Amino acid sequence: MIFNSILLERAYLQTRKSVPPNFGAKMKLRRRNALDKAYRLLQANPFIHYENGKMLLLSESKTKTGEAKFYETRSDECRLIEPGGFLCHAFWEGFPCWHRAAFEIVENYFEIIEESNLKNAAQTVSAVNSSVAVVNSKTARQPPV
Repeated sequence: MIFNSILLERAYLQTRKSVPPNFGAKMKLRRRNALDKAYRLLQANPFIHYENGKMLLLSESKTKTGEAKFYETRSDECRLIEPGGFLCHAFWEGFPCWHRAAFEIVENYFEIIEESNLKNAAQTVSAVNSSVAVVNSKTARQPPV
């Protein structure tokens, strides 16, 4: 997936603003670090698969044998898919992980795109309606032939 860098930055900043109210200072710092890492990695490696509220992404870390790690994340879980099928270590410990932070940024990215599409559709309808109104007002002013 190729991200629009401006919209991705807006999604990142919007995600940074939304902090769960029950987070203390240390958890806020962990969350900010996870979001910063997620944003950096989404810019550098935008190869994700997002579908039906799930996201599959390639981790920058490798296994001991050098294999790539893939994580599947959604709003309530983060799991190492290959190799293994285990829960993400940070998620298991109850801490924010960069995988779920990336998921939140991507969710906000799609919300921004959807809002922008709705806004553009409304502007298009408005432009069409005003064009029709201009044409109608011009034809109404012309003297009969």
